[in-house]
Order: sequence, then structure tokens, then C-alpha cells
Amino acid sequence: MAFLNPLLLFGMAAIAAPIIIHMFMNRRIKQVVWAATRFLKNSIQKNKKRMNLEDLLLLLMRCLLLILLALAMARPVFHKAAAAPVGRSSETAVIAIDNSYSMGHSNGGPGRFDLAKQAAAQVIDSMPQGSSTAVLLFSDIVHAPIPEPSFDLNLARKVAQDAPLSDRTTDVKQVIGQAMETLSRHAAGGQRFYLITDGQANGWDDFDGILKMLHSQTVSSTLVLVGGSDDDNRCVSNLQLASSMASVGEAAQFDVEVTNFGSSDARDVAVRLSVDDEAPCDEGTISSISPGAAKQLALFGKFRAAGYHTVTAEINPDGLTADDKRTIAVRALDDVRVLIVTGDVGGDPLQNAAFYLANALAPVPPSERQNYFIKTKTVTPSDLDSVNLGDYEAVILANVADIPMTAADSLSGYLTRGGGLIIFPGPKTDTGFYNANLGGKYNFLPATLGAVRGKPDELKTALRLQARGYDNRIVSIWNDPAAGTLSSANFYCSVALTPVAGHTAQAGDPQIVVKYNDGSPAIMERTWGRGRVVLFSSSANTAWNDMPLHPAYLPLMERTLGAILDRQNERLNVPVGSTFEMVCNPDWVGMDAVITHAGDNKEAAIALRPDRPRRRVRHHREDRPARHGQIRGPIQPGGIEPRRALLRPA
Repeated sequence: MAFLNPLLLFGMAAIAAPIIIHMFMNRRIKQVVWAATRFLKNSIQKNKKRMNLEDLLLLLMRCLLLILLALAMARPVFHKAAAAPVGRSSETAVIAIDNSYSMGHSNGGPGRFDLAKQAAAQVIDSMPQGSSTAVLLFSDIVHAPIPEPSFDLNLARKVAQDAPLSDRTTDVKQVIGQAMETLSRHAAGGQRFYLITDGQANGWDDFDGILKMLHSQTVSSTLVLVGGSDDDNRCVSNLQLASSMASVGEAAQFDVEVTNFGSSDARDVAVRLSVDDEAPCDEGTISSISPGAAKQLALFGKFRAAGYHTVTAEINPDGLTADDKRTIAVRALDDVRVLIVTGDVGGDPLQNAAFYLANALAPVPPSERQNYFIKTKTVTPSDLDSVNLGDYEAVILANVADIPMTAADSLSGYLTRGGGLIIFPGPKTDTGFYNANLGGKYNFLPATLGAVRGKPDELKTALRLQARGYDNRIVSIWNDPAAGTLSSANFYCSVALTPVAGHTAQAGDPQIVVKYNDGSPAIMERTWGRGRVVLFSSSANTAWNDMPLHPAYLPLMERTLGAILDRQNERLNVPVGSTFEMVCNPDWVGMDAVITHAGDNKEAAIALRPDRPRRRVRHHREDRPARHGQIRGPIQPGGIEPRRALLRPA
């Protein structure tokens, strides 16, 4: 015999209570003799033995009642081999139920997850008397509502029946490892593992490793497959902003990717795009998608006001509705400020790098620039110390020989907090200063600057940019011939760029944005802190190339700025189940705040706190750690799309 709640057996100690009461009731008391008691005394003496026996029986009944109550609450289980089905003894099992989002697929009848619950109930009902089981729910993470085998099969049946469906993908290997580890701690009886899943291929990537884990000499494994084939399953597999940036009142392009996971061609797939849960603002149709293939469609949306918005792409519902739409958060801008630091002081203003950059970033007449959403300010390197870098989304160094070390230190904190840095070399650039300080001391640069190659205006040795095969988002639009070409400009002089090796906790891997036609890097980038650094190998003006005279110069500058803004906005979209982190205004530290999930009215009040100092976070001075408010918390499932968090002072 075993007990489901053995700790409650200690309740038997309560039998001490009636014994103590009995003892106190029988203690000696002072006797007062009076005349009428002599008749009562004679009666008591005649019946004393019978009364003592009755008291003793009453005491035993009270004690037995308390013992039975404790045993009942401890829930005894009687298991004998004779009571089990013929040929089967009790077993110790682990039941793993797949609750990934693909289990929500249905073809009009019971869904896969409902079938999985029914299968789990049948497994539990078929267990011999005296068996125990654990219940695990798994996707790409494992949740254990019953982590260790329990004899309470009714509880296991209820947990399986009430199991929730998640919005996550599948990882079978993780749950198998946890199940085998659990069973290794419970060697009594036969050990069995039941895996109930729809068998999605992405969950079985390490198939050989999974087979080795299942081939156990002590554990008998059973795979239960539920649901049929995905005859009709289309998915909005990706949604991203394709324009350089999203600005108020301007049409922004979004690329919607639809994947056909079905077994037959998907035809006339209608795709709709909406902003902030309003009526669709654009729609289109993909004529045909082959099984296992994906196709993109460009749709456009506008934002009426600056700030954060949601953009949703949606297709008609199919058997698996969880992946029929995808939502992202987008920041619409009406004021992007760029600081241009130029070393071209004096001389012809039309040859100043700042002239070309300012006109490329704000391609409107001077009289209208005040109302244009990108606004530039030009300063000299000596003025950099007096500028508050936090007022600008990006800083551009164009033909700057060097900068004060205090300004370099400020750039460190600026990039850490999410700023962007764009560097254009030129005739005045001191490559030794850049390599030793921005590259060596601070590790900003994605590449080491080498010697200057070529001669100004010498067409014979000029290089051109690669003509096709653009992978980086900055230049990806030129994969479409209708967008023009990058390869028509001549680069007479350029600084040789040698990519730095690897990455650190602060700096990401260097990436080549685009190459010259000889294979050498022309533009490189790397993330640094929460910011991004983009390094060009040639000048921003016509001193070393004729790129500013070509139509592609304007979108190239705008998309470079857009890449920096992308880095700043990466924190807006977080996968379900991940932890979000928001860097707040330092003035908010110590204030109360309220976080509201988009689409519901539930609010969670929290108190902002200063972040713990971390060595890699610097502010102005290298030896002084930054202080900034942070909010961290789990993103709860709410559909396959990520949630949006809105923050305001309470």
C-alpha cells in the first residue's frame, strides 16, 4: 500500500487530544457529601465497571475516527499484481504533450490538440492499477504541470484535459531529455515514455540524436502521432519595413512573405495590410505558391501621427489560423535629427562634404527644409565637445582628421545608448588616429583603415560597386533592376578596409554592406552597444568619387540612416516568451510607471529603478557607469505576433 499524500499521515498525532481530554475528565475533584447523594453513590458503585468500559470504548472510537480521517486525507493506494490486467504490472510513466502552435491545426473536425488530449486520456486510462505518471507540455520550451510521477491519475487526466495551446514552435529533443532524466530517478516498475505530437519536421532537426535518446534499455518509448497532413496550410512567415524609414504622411513599403506549408499549390492568395487595427489600407494577391516555397508581396501603408504603431499582414484563414497573420510594431517619425561633423573648413562650399550630405538627406528646397522630417546640423570637429549627442539620431564624420578624446568618449556612451555613427574618410583623414582610438581603444570600427588607393580623377584605375547580389538591407533595393543601379559611379580614391576579427560583448560581427568590383569592401557596418556604426571607404563629396552626382546617392544616404534607425527600433518587436528591455529617460528613474498590453485593458504598475552598473555601459567618462531606467518582463503569448508595450509615467 502507498499513499498519495503521505505527509498527512502526521495528522494521526491528533489522537492525543481525546486521550488528554479523557485524562482530565477523570482527575480527582473535591467531594462534598450531602444527604441525597447516598442513594446516587450506591448506584454508581454498582455500575462503575460498566461505566469505565463505556468511557474506554468512547475514547477508542474517538481515536479511531481521527486515524481514519488522517488515512483518508493521505489517500492510500492499494496495488497488487493480481489486480492489474493480465500480463501487466504497475508502471512509472512520463506523458509529453506537444502544445506548439501547429497543434492548433484543424480541418473542420477536432483539432490536433484536442486529439492529443484524447490520446493522453486513453494512455492514462490504460495504465495498470498502482501506476504513476508525470505530465509535460512542450513546444520549444518544456512546462511541467506534474514534474514527477504521481499516483493521482485523476489529477493527471485533468491536467491533460486543461492543457493550454501555446504560440511557440517545436523542439522534441529537449522534452525527451527531461523525460529520460525524470524516469532515471524512478526505477520502480516498468518505465514508459509517451510522446504525443503532430510530428512537425522542424522539431526533429537532430533526428539521429533523438533516436539515440529514445533507444533506452530501461525505458519503453511510444510515439503517438495525431492529425493528418497539412493539405491546406499557408503562413504569413515574415513582415518587415522595406522603406528606408517610416515617416508621417508618407507611404511606407512593407514586404510580406507568405509560405505554403501545404502539400499542393496555393493559388490566388489574398494578402491584406492594416495599420493600428483599422480597415485594410492596401491589399494584393499572390497568384501561386508551390508546396514548401515562399513568395513576397510589397504593400504600402501610411501613418497619420508620429509615434508607435502596429502594422498587420493577414491572409484568409485556413486549417491553422494561428499563423494567418503577423503584426509588428513600427515607429513613425516626423523629426529625425542628424549631426554632420565636417573637416572641410573654408574653400568652395559646393565642395564641402556637408553640402552633399545635407542635400541628400533633405532633398527639398532650402525654404522647405524646416518642415522636412529629416533635419541636419553642421559643426566642425572642435565644436563636437559642446554638442549634446543625445539630441541626434545619427552623427556623421565627413573628412574629419581627428576628434578630441573627450568627444570620442562621448561617442562611446552615445552608441551604447542606441545612437548611430557614419564615417566618410577624405584627404584630411588621419587613419592612424582612427585605428588607434576609434578602432583600438573603443573598438567602434568594423574595419581597419589602410592606405589610400588610386588617384583623384584617374578614370583608368577607378573602381565601381558590385552590380548584383546585394544581401544587406541598406543596398537590397538595387536587387530590383527597376530601382536603378549602384554600379555606374566611379571611385577614383578609396581607403583600403580590412575587416576586424570577431565580436565582443559590446560590438557585433563586422558586416560588408557592398563591395567594389574587385571584391574589396566598399562599405562596412557593425553594431556597437545598442547603436550601429557604418564605415565608407571613400569620401562623401566629389573629392574621391562621382557618386554624389548619381541618382543612387540620395537613397543610399537615406537607407544608411534608416539602418541606424532600424537598430534603435529592434527592441520594439520581441518573440513571444522572450524578455523585453526598454531603456527609459534617466529623468524617469524613481517614478511609477504603467505598462499596458496592446488590445487589452490590463495594467501592471511597476517602479522604475536604476540599472545595475555594468562595465560595458559607459556615459561620457570611461570610469563612470551609466545610470538609466530599465523595464524587464516576459512577453505573454497573444497570437503568433509579438505584443506591444506602451510606457507612460503614472
